[in-house]
Amino acid sequence: MKSRLHLLLTRCTSGMLAVAIVVAVGGASGLAGAESAASRPNFVLLMADDMGWGDPGFNGNPVIQTPNLDAMARAGLKFERFYSGAPVCSPTRGSCLTGRHPYRYGIWSANEGHLRKEELTLAEALQTQGYTTGHFGKWHLGTLDPVRTIKGATRNPARNYATPGMNGFDEWFSTESAVRTWDPGRDLRDPTQPNTLNPYYHNGKIETENLEGCDSRVLMDRALPFIRGAAQAKRPFLAVIWFHAPHEPVIAGPEFRRMYAGRDEGEQNFYGAITALDVQVGRLRRELRQLGIAENTMVWFASDNGPEGDDGNTGSHRGTAGPLRGRKRSLWDGGIHVPGLLEWPGRIPPGTTRVVCSTLDYFPTILDVLGFRIKGAPEPIDGMSLVPLFNGKLKERPVPLPFETLGGTGTKISRGSPKMAMVDNRYKLLTDLDGVAGHEFLFDLLADPGETTDVAAQHPDVVATLRGRLVEFRESCKRSLAGKDYAVPFTPDQDDIHPGDPHFSRALRRGEGAEPGPAAAEKRGERPAKKRGSGAPSAGAAKVIVQNDDSGVISLGADAAALHGGLTYRADQAKIGQWFSVEDWVSWEFELRRGGKFEVELNCGHPEGGSGYVISVGDQTLNGVVAASADFRTPKPQIAGTVTLAAPGRYTLAVKPKSKQGAAVMTLWRVDLIPAAK
Repeated sequence: MKSRLHLLLTRCTSGMLAVAIVVAVGGASGLAGAESAASRPNFVLLMADDMGWGDPGFNGNPVIQTPNLDAMARAGLKFERFYSGAPVCSPTRGSCLTGRHPYRYGIWSANEGHLRKEELTLAEALQTQGYTTGHFGKWHLGTLDPVRTIKGATRNPARNYATPGMNGFDEWFSTESAVRTWDPGRDLRDPTQPNTLNPYYHNGKIETENLEGCDSRVLMDRALPFIRGAAQAKRPFLAVIWFHAPHEPVIAGPEFRRMYAGRDEGEQNFYGAITALDVQVGRLRRELRQLGIAENTMVWFASDNGPEGDDGNTGSHRGTAGPLRGRKRSLWDGGIHVPGLLEWPGRIPPGTTRVVCSTLDYFPTILDVLGFRIKGAPEPIDGMSLVPLFNGKLKERPVPLPFETLGGTGTKISRGSPKMAMVDNRYKLLTDLDGVAGHEFLFDLLADPGETTDVAAQHPDVVATLRGRLVEFRESCKRSLAGKDYAVPFTPDQDDIHPGDPHFSRALRRGEGAEPGPAAAEKRGERPAKKRGSGAPSAGAAKVIVQNDDSGVISLGADAAALHGGLTYRADQAKIGQWFSVEDWVSWEFELRRGGKFEVELNCGHPEGGSGYVISVGDQTLNGVVAASADFRTPKPQIAGTVTLAAPGRYTLAVKPKSKQGAAVMTLWRVDLIPAAK
């Protein structure tokens, strides 16, 4: 157990034990007796991977058979408006265990970052209360081996080494990321070969036994003995069971494919994998009842994000978001509004709620159920306790839900959606906070759950309020990223910098008192640029970037660039590549609203470094040399120098090579103009 768990534990003076206060959502009494109230409840967190809102039967799917989940929905609380913490898996999983938005600790997207040791997980908190804890299935919050990872060298297995055992789990049977949903012991893409790159680890050792057949069964075969042992020892437990299904490569066993005979192969595999998952949910529910602990066990079920694929009609991407717009990776509701259930027999009577709830709420709810808190734990918590909902006292969410992801309006990364959102009880704001027309939307989710009609013009006051809350949230995340939430000293490094947003890198540098500009570059081992001469502006860019009103940053992304020569833009990685000729160059147009001095920061990659370049903006030029990064796939922020742009107006920035080192000049993700410290 980590040293930070030796913090002072205090009972909440205002908190009644939830085992004695749970009341039906509809208002009928559900009070437990004094004898039951003395028994600490168990907790199970179930999660599907890439299951859309419209995939399970309890949300109206007429084809996919989910009888056990449907029974759980009838017996428990069904959430009509349940949200994952993010539109992709790793950030959502972080939200489940910490109650905090993943942008506070650098889990930006799938396979990005890891759970910092300074964060307090639900498992660690419950260990202090005498709970035994177990994790089973997909981890995705760090590497499981310090010297290897299925994601390659860019994942940096040593720096991102963060296993379930290092984060409060006594027992764990886990994979770093996705495996085949059938025969998980075989290679991800070649079933004739063993899975040596992304194996199951059992308490840190590679597992090779009982890995044949249905993956959902394989992991439940490990979870049930853990639960059984805890029950026999009369010890309360937390079991986190994160299925791989129906994430690709999604493969169903023959008996499950036969249930969907007559449909194409993609449908058979996808539908069958969900039904196979459902069978294991049934095993769990029966085991809890046979052990006599069902009434004292809170079981949650959700998906980590919306369905994969562009339309749900091809290959194995057959999930559906039902009537919701968008899919996985987007902040349209189809990417984050997911199936949600909670079953606690004898404590929460059957019912349905339309209160907005989230995976962020697991942590504060469970601690409130037990009536304790830990002084010195990281704050703020972005989720809220749902105990008042169980009491029938909560009718609306008191604080809106914040979202942020990579990409932005029109990009493939976020499937066209803006990169930030705020969901209130009725309205939802989506925005890039860049001041560009067409990059901000407001939807009335009660009247228009499919997000078809933008009502921003009709409700400017709502837009202003939600935008203000979103700006406050992002400022808070900057402080969190720099380690300001921790009781112990924390020094961020370059790998803590947001890969797609200069606001966070600016906060990181300033927050730790580092010098701006070339001095900071020298400290990081980079080669700062020196000014020389004047240069002419380049040709026009594909679109005009507007300076951010909040931060003053001008972020020139690869998707907005004008490409000159043989350059190509890769939308799936948001970068400019194939820069093989020193005759090729790139440019942007931007609108400056507030003048001043700016650091010019390139986010580029080159395994050797050494290529020379010149940046021209207005009548100023900067010479620089590309610093080495891990490879062409890994961006490395580097300061080229500073420019002074005194007058507001339209400018053009160009990046032109002077020399090439090796096969290519560089790979380029972004150029940022960041207001320099005064």
